[in-house]
Amino acid sequence: MAHKHIFTCLLTLALLGVSCSDPYNDVKESDIDYVTGDNNRPETGLDTWIRSTFTEPYNIQVKYRWDNSELDPYKTLTPPDVAKVQDVMDVVKRVWIDTYNEVADPAFMKEYCPKQFLLVGSANYNQDGSRTIGTAEGGRKVVLFVVNEFEADDREEVKNLMHTVEHEFGHILNQTINYQSEFKEVTAGSYTANWATIPVAEARLRGYITPYAMLSPNEDFVEMVATMLIEGKQGYERILSCETSAASRALIRRKEQLVVDYFQEKFGINFTTLQTRVQEALEELAPATPEPELPPVFDVWGYGKDSVALEFDLSRYTYPQGFGEAFVLDYNAVAKEKGHQLELYFRLVFTDETHVQLQRYYRRTNAAGEREYLLATFGFEVIQQDNGAYALYYDYSPNEAGQWLMDHEAYHIIDYFALNQFRIEWERTSCPGSGWVGLYPVNEPNNGYTFGILAN
Repeated sequence: MAHKHIFTCLLTLALLGVSCSDPYNDVKESDIDYVTGDNNRPETGLDTWIRSTFTEPYNIQVKYRWDNSELDPYKTLTPPDVAKVQDVMDVVKRVWIDTYNEVADPAFMKEYCPKQFLLVGSANYNQDGSRTIGTAEGGRKVVLFVVNEFEADDREEVKNLMHTVEHEFGHILNQTINYQSEFKEVTAGSYTANWATIPVAEARLRGYITPYAMLSPNEDFVEMVATMLIEGKQGYERILSCETSAASRALIRRKEQLVVDYFQEKFGINFTTLQTRVQEALEELAPATPEPELPPVFDVWGYGKDSVALEFDLSRYTYPQGFGEAFVLDYNAVAKEKGHQLELYFRLVFTDETHVQLQRYYRRTNAAGEREYLLATFGFEVIQQDNGAYALYYDYSPNEAGQWLMDHEAYHIIDYFALNQFRIEWERTSCPGSGWVGLYPVNEPNNGYTFGILAN
């Protein structure tokens, strides 16, 4: 029996009193674009293009005329808009077939490509609130839904379509030659059928590139393949830098390496080269929109501004070595006192136009065995220097909790801010446009820098 591998995405529906008119289900029999079971009609220009582009070179049938027998009879589905068919399949050819042809053995696509693409106008809605936008059956047929939503010049639409194609083709490759058994062990025990209720951010903090990857190891593997290809090196690295913790990033990195090894060892394909060619094809079809220029940092961060605080969180983000080492020294100093622990989260907050407060948190167990949470505060005056950099002058008046930290020699982060002059600007590398603020020490701007997340 053929097994269906279904790629879905969560969809929240707001019912706002729509009418019952359906231009696709209400098609008249005379409409020549939607004929069922008519194999004798003359070949159209679209048919000729499909035959010369897909059928003759690759033995792929592209079926777009409506045939409900190919689909679930218990679902309400609509035919594809014929005007969308060539746009969809042209993108499929240029981003999928052409790029594989450039990096793989000439016979690769002819051997492994599915033999039928079936196009459906609408999505296939599921009972859990998700919707199916693609399936692959037994390595033979790929069904592409939501064709009627497609816009060939919309980069996100093109990426969504091709994520589906790359995902389903990943299943076809795995059905032919399975991926390494080791992949299943990377996040074993945390797969769930309830993936549709899990936000993207939470999935990535658990070591999964998307929520749907949490359904099973098979879906996890092909979601890695599709995301790495469609986001490209830059987009993929941005996801890992901005949306994972050190622990979850290590899990995803291990999966990434297994994907790269699988393509090289099983098919002789350099995955990085394929990734680059896919990005070039996407850019040719639907160029990315340049990110808007951000205003100066101090237009939005400061006393009375949109954001008064910068947040630092070592449980979610990996910080540069110098800053990270300073925090570890403080963490270990606090841990020497039994029952005490420094939190991984702290803030730098404007208290007036020229002063900021470093807010650090730690917990301790009191004599009654109860856990107490303490806020340690340290004040700094912010003064711009003649060279344009900023200095933070420590005022040496911490509160009681802060004095305890100082007495226990947990002062290294305080020294980091007090002993450096900083170029303060938008973070330069990890997450452009993300709203991260970088603090770059003048004496070692790359190795010694840190960053904060704007907050209130």
